[in-house]
Amino acid sequence: MDAAVSTGCSGFGAVARDHDGFVLGGCYKFVVKSLDVIWAELEALNEGLKLVGRLKVAQLILESDSAMLVNKVKKRMQDVTILGQRIKQDCKAFNKFNSVQINWNKRNSNNVADSLCNLAIKNRSDLYFNMDYPLDIHNIIIHDAIK
Repeated sequence: MDAAVSTGCSGFGAVARDHDGFVLGGCYKFVVKSLDVIWAELEALNEGLKLVGRLKVAQLILESDSAMLVNKVKKRMQDVTILGQRIKQDCKAFNKFNSVQINWNKRNSNNVADSLCNLAIKNRSDLYFNMDYPLDIHNIIIHDAIK
């Protein structure tokens, strides 16, 4: 999952893969609202959770290139800030899965989700897809598969 913030708007993207890296589905969402980056990343997390909810997975590994978000999620029970409380509330969705893990991922390993965010902003629209992903991200998915 990832987020992008542009002048007066934000885009969120998420891609779901199986244990072999095969794309199961994905999504992007557009909002006419400029957000602080951490709040945008949290919205991307929520879009990712909606996506995997639709895919009916039991075991979930979330990846984000936002170290701050990953750390806030992992330490949500001790965080008394407004953001921490919102994360704690949003993470109640974890109860739907048998196991949940969240990991930090290098920015250059998050190209598909990043591209989906930018597509959301470019197209000013939302999209959910299964294996029939947008042609715009085909080369990135192929590149990820062979590296």
